[in-house]
Amino acid sequence: MTRSLRLYIASVTLAFWGGLVAACLNGGMPSLNHPAELAPLFGIAVAAEALVVHRRQKSGNDSFSFSATAHVAVAVLFGPVVAGIVAALTVVVVDGMRLADRDVIMMNSSLFGISAALSGSAFIVAGGTVGTVDANDALPLVALIVVRFAANEVILSGAVALSRGQRFLRVLRDGMRATAGGSMGEGSLGVLIAFGYSSERWVILPFLAPLLAALYQSRSNLERLRNETDDALNALAGVIDERDPSTAEHSSRVAALVERFVEAIGLPDREAERLVAAARFHDLGKVAVDVATLSKDGRLTEEELRAIRSHPRLSARLLEPFHFAEHMALYAELHHERYDGQGYYAVSQREIPVEAHVLIVADSYDAMISKRAYRPALTEREAVQELRDKAGSQFHPLVANAFAAMVEGTDVEAVVGRQQLAALKAEFSRIPTVRWPHVFTPDHLTVPLAAATALVAVGFPGVPTRIALGLGVAAVLTASAQLIQNVRARRRTAASLSVVRSGGLVSDALRGAGLDGHAVWLELRPETLDYGVVPNPEVPLSAETAMEISRRALRPGERGLRGPLSGGAWVEITPAVRPDGHRLAFVCDRTLSAFERGLLAAVAERSRLAPASLAAVDRRDDTRTKRPLADSRRPVALIVDLGAFEDVRLAAGQLSAERVTTDAWGRLRALLRESDELVRIDEDRFGIVLHVTDDSQVHAVGRRVTETLAEVPVPRRAAPVRPTLHLLHRTELESDPALSGLLRRLDPPSTPRRAA
Repeated sequence: MTRSLRLYIASVTLAFWGGLVAACLNGGMPSLNHPAELAPLFGIAVAAEALVVHRRQKSGNDSFSFSATAHVAVAVLFGPVVAGIVAALTVVVVDGMRLADRDVIMMNSSLFGISAALSGSAFIVAGGTVGTVDANDALPLVALIVVRFAANEVILSGAVALSRGQRFLRVLRDGMRATAGGSMGEGSLGVLIAFGYSSERWVILPFLAPLLAALYQSRSNLERLRNETDDALNALAGVIDERDPSTAEHSSRVAALVERFVEAIGLPDREAERLVAAARFHDLGKVAVDVATLSKDGRLTEEELRAIRSHPRLSARLLEPFHFAEHMALYAELHHERYDGQGYYAVSQREIPVEAHVLIVADSYDAMISKRAYRPALTEREAVQELRDKAGSQFHPLVANAFAAMVEGTDVEAVVGRQQLAALKAEFSRIPTVRWPHVFTPDHLTVPLAAATALVAVGFPGVPTRIALGLGVAAVLTASAQLIQNVRARRRTAASLSVVRSGGLVSDALRGAGLDGHAVWLELRPETLDYGVVPNPEVPLSAETAMEISRRALRPGERGLRGPLSGGAWVEITPAVRPDGHRLAFVCDRTLSAFERGLLAAVAERSRLAPASLAAVDRRDDTRTKRPLADSRRPVALIVDLGAFEDVRLAAGQLSAERVTTDAWGRLRALLRESDELVRIDEDRFGIVLHVTDDSQVHAVGRRVTETLAEVPVPRRAAPVRPTLHLLHRTELESDPALSGLLRRLDPPSTPRRAA
């Protein structure tokens, strides 16, 4: 405990007890004609304080109790001074029996005492009368609850800020967000106890006791389940790390790096804790990957590569069943994506939240400074430079620069700038304090809620007749609108299903229901465990869009059912409920309503259409139609040997080597003309069929190819790409079976180009 914190506790303690003594000397202590009346409330406070619910937080263990309900009741019935005394003595008695630290007892007793006394004073100032509760005390009671909550948070935040070295306003904001709902609920229960604490209304108290017990049991069970779930996931993460000696404690180190990062940029506590937890659990999916594959130092087979690439999605599937991990599952799923959209699953940058970018940087940094079976570790300086070099391509620029500054121990704000840091923090999603239901969204709850509001207004005293009548009319109109909507929905459904039953096309069935767009079938390919789009000449989908839809279908949860496409369209994909495993993808220009999604699923499930056999779609396909060639041109074959795959594999792993060659492929395809052919021969070689009029054009193309490939970024400690070019004649191509595909393309093409 720091000296400043001790001084703060002493100041708060002195302020409370000194103020209490001064109030008593000035006649602030009311005379208790029947002290025994206070005993039950004091007993409730002691019992509630003893029955604490322990909570785990990033900063350590915390506890929660319902003793504030008794403090509020005492403040209403006996005044602020008595409330302060009861609140303080409750902590002294209970924490003293627990042999708690003296500073803890001093701080908690003064905190509760000041909050109770100030809330009682607010009740009086707002017009309340001590000892009574009636309908005219609504405003004073609200003031009591709000002041108690605010005073408690302000004093506690001061202590927390000093203990953690954080800014007071940030701690206060986080504390209020985290405890607002619970504090208001405690205060409301205290008001009910005060209302029933009289000879006329005492009958309400026996019924409040089970309510308090149920609330305590529910909160206790919630925290217990949270702790047990956290323990189970942590144990699983630890087991996964221990399976591969080269990645021992990897998840713990990544979580520690993320914790340092969120602290450095000043992320709010609840959002920070969520992201740190996601970092701890981001590799849970490796439980399905063979240990031999994880620790293999040689080349990986295609099956092994698929297994490794699948682990982020498996992590997401393991986390998604837990409601608290809904966002964490998304971050874990995307922790091997790239800022330029060329990651494991080629997810576009706009679909990757900034939290996932933090995991990407932290995971990559720890991997770089750790020794692997296939390469030595980088130094911290080399890894930091790698982050900066790949900012904007592999890594989010602001995240990479801020993370590098954090690792180097420099001030993040000074490195990235105040405005840039504020922009980065604004990208993080916030956890809502209260999850309000979407009561204004048309669904089955709208009419009952409207009717309930009207009925309450009719019977509630003080509500004007006009307002009650208006609410009643609104409820009737809402019910009528809902009825009309239901009738229309049934008609649309019947029209669609009648087309399906008569053997019509799926697109016609959807069009009959008012859904304009393109429908295509997706077929599961067992050999590669992915989806492919069944070709349909009536649906104008490019190969890139088809591949994007196939990748979307593999994503877990809601993300595998709908989302935007890179071209600006929207795709909806039905769940896998058909016996044949086919799924229906519907591409349109807007998001579908819940009814329309259900209609799409019903049409897909009941359709008797037998999808055509699948022709595999390759991500390197190019469906552009070539222009007719001039007769004066002749085809020549140019072999491009990168000579980089093995070098990159040894420096950064096989997946990084494949990423380099894929990058080289994309750059070559962008460089070449429509009439030129590009063929991938093997992992390190490409074949180009050029249509030229003389040899000078070949040399010019070769020079541009060399310059373009020299710009391909490679991992640190890997040599730059220095391609070797060979001009081969037909006889040389015929002598090498690996070049047979290139040989076939030397003839003038008459069909649309398709890359191999």
